[in-house]
This record gives sequence, C-alpha cells and structure tokens, in this order.
Amino acid sequence: MKRLITILPAILLVLVLSGHAKATYYPNVDYSTEMTSAAVVGDYDSGLAAQAARDEKIATGGLNAKSYSFEDLMYLSKIMYAEAGSEWLSDEWKMCVGEVVLNRVASPEFPKTIKDVIQQPGQYYNANSWYFNKLIPSERCVKLAVRLLNGERNLAPSVVFQANFAQGGGTEKAFYDRHLGWTYFCYSTKTSLYQ
Repeated sequence: MKRLITILPAILLVLVLSGHAKATYYPNVDYSTEMTSAAVVGDYDSGLAAQAARDEKIATGGLNAKSYSFEDLMYLSKIMYAEAGSEWLSDEWKMCVGEVVLNRVASPEFPKTIKDVIQQPGQYYNANSWYFNKLIPSERCVKLAVRLLNGERNLAPSVVFQANFAQGGGTEKAFYDRHLGWTYFCYSTKTSLYQ
C-alpha cells in the first residue's frame, strides 16, 4: 500500500503531462474562419483561442498556412474599415489600404508591427482614439485582411503611402469616388531599399 501511494502521484503526473501533449485543436475546424467570426463581432477571447488552436494546428498538424495573430487581424481589418469601409468601394481599394500597412511593416523605413505602423504619430487619423479602439470592422474587411495576411498582394512592396494627394516617389494606383475624392497609393522616395 505504501508503495502504491508513492507510485500514484508519479502516474498522475504522467497522465497530466501526456494530456498536454495531445492537440488542443480539432483537425477539421478552419480556425481562420473562427478568427474571422470573432473579429466581426469584436470577441477577443474567442479570437485569441482560435489563434492559439490555429497556431498549434499549423505547428503540429502539418498545415501549410501562414501564422498571424488575432491582434494583427483586428488592427488590419479596423484600419481598412476606417479608411475605406464604405460598402460601395471595391475590394481592390480596401486591400490596397491594408497592403500599405503591411508594406510599411516589411519596410526599413517604418515600425515593425501592424499596431505600431497604425499608431505611428501623424500617419492614420483617429488610430489612437476611443472611436478606433471600439470600432468593429465589417465582415468584408476582415475577410480581405485575412487574404492579405495569407500573402495575397496587389501593390509593389515599395508602395508605402496612401493619401488624398500624390506623394513620395510616384503613384502606382489611384482610385476616385464621387463622395471621397481621390486616394493615391504611392511609392517610397527610397526605392533602392525595396530591391
């Protein structure tokens, strides 16, 4: 009996530790869709749980996909919605807004995270405001952000400016809307950094 009492805690410890070795994800669940659903309603707890399961599925389940955080998904979706959320604007226009952010993250000229790029002083109107923090992006903007986070691109990597006027090293794309006027997507003046 005494021997059983000393072995029992060791057996329990092995069982507990082996429970952590098992996958905490379900192989048939699309956690990217779960993250999208959480983003559309602003449910950070569910979004973070889906991110953790997706990351584990990518790491241990042999999933061929890019990992991205729920925070990145929310920030990118929100800036796309804030800058080009009008339903009548094209998917291409909305994706260009998000792509400028991602190009900046990849650039040596700007901060290295989506959050820091968006919150950089003087860059995105209302990005540090109560309004932006409470903003819930549209499902369309979230789905387009997922496409960008998965690697889809429409612009050259050196397109790091978006404004209502041409700037930088020239314009790659420009969109016109009768309500919003022109929006220009422009190259960096330091194009040699992007070759």
